[in-house]
Amino acid sequence: MNVANETDGGSTRSADRLYRCEAIVLARMDFGEADRIVTLYSRQQGKFRAIAKGARRPLSRLGPHLEYFSHTRVMLARGRDLDVVTGAETENAHLAIRADLDAFGHASHMVEILNRLTEDREENAAVFDLLLRSLRLLDEGVDPFHVTRHYEVMLLGMLGFRPELYRCVECQEPLPPAPHHFAIALGGLLCDRCRGRAAGGRVISVGAQKYLRALERGGLGATIRLEIDESMRAEIEGALGAYLRHVAERDLGSLRVWRELGGGSPEEKP
Repeated sequence: MNVANETDGGSTRSADRLYRCEAIVLARMDFGEADRIVTLYSRQQGKFRAIAKGARRPLSRLGPHLEYFSHTRVMLARGRDLDVVTGAETENAHLAIRADLDAFGHASHMVEILNRLTEDREENAAVFDLLLRSLRLLDEGVDPFHVTRHYEVMLLGMLGFRPELYRCVECQEPLPPAPHHFAIALGGLLCDRCRGRAAGGRVISVGAQKYLRALERGGLGATIRLEIDESMRAEIEGALGAYLRHVAERDLGSLRVWRELGGGSPEEKP
């Protein structure tokens, strides 16, 4: 892999090769003996990967600023294959997330689905702000279930995958207040007349529909104080999880790993 060399001399860098951006660390992987490749989601650039040279060395100045979920201001030099992180300054390390298994599992899920559903270098400041607000709420100890469900619903809408919750996705008739079949492949609820036209999916209760509609219409403020029992939490999480897996066209492992480590009960299966 060819990357631009980082040097201390300013003579090897032209001004147009250097840029700054505000970013959140989505993922990272070791590279070579001491380097690290990080996946960043930035307000200005969208998602991209960059190499942080020497970041794994004990005395590295870059390493502490490129931890999971960190909100960081980075300076980069454009490279041939990967841009090179030349400087970084942490805005918020979200330390409380990394100290709490529940928060860590949900934060991992958030960055995983963003990584899966977005293409490189597609700027979307609204998505960046959504992730940043959601991480801050987890860091402050707000119930991860509500924060994560809000994040999922808002992200799906921002990326053009909003599920249809108000009209039959097949015949477009308004849906009466009753349990309805969620056709995962069609991206929405079906009325009783149309429910046989789609294989798979699951039935969504009236209570779960109300919760999802409240999230879509009123945001987190409309649901954060709602008392929801474990069975409904599993129902809502299971429905959104199944739809996210369909949209991403692959399994999403973060919450499964979190549960295997003791973070919660298994989600309802389709």
